[in-house]
Amino acid sequence: MTTQSTDCAPVYHFSTEIRVRLPETDAMGVVFHGNYFTYLEVGRVDYLTNLDLCEGNRPISEFENVVVSAHLDFKPPARLNEKLIIDVRTREIQNASFTFEFRIRHKARNRLVALGHTTHCAIDEEYRPIPVSDHFRDVIAAFEGWET
Repeated sequence: MTTQSTDCAPVYHFSTEIRVRLPETDAMGVVFHGNYFTYLEVGRVDYLTNLDLCEGNRPISEFENVVVSAHLDFKPPARLNEKLIIDVRTREIQNASFTFEFRIRHKARNRLVALGHTTHCAIDEEYRPIPVSDHFRDVIAAFEGWET
């Protein structure tokens, strides 16, 4: 298992920005709750791209993976045309799984909009769990500043 110390508040070394678009809002003019999961995906793929772990349309070039858990806690909502910052970090890497943590903030007000995490499992062609590659672990550990 590889993980960052939990002795203090999480540190995020990566952020990406999005703007809330009209189709992402509901009849009340706020971001529809399901669209926040799309924002997590944008943040995750940008994070992995930043680490040069992507290839073509594959977010992780070395192995396939599936989401096995996704969780969000919502705070005051975002609205049309507001810019949001998605902070991303890898919380831990287990044998066959890894967990990303996300913090979504309103850019202009620096207020929290949502907190969440997703857990992914590395899989083979038969959708069976496989070990996460050493290269993936090493790149994440170096970026996140984990002791190895």
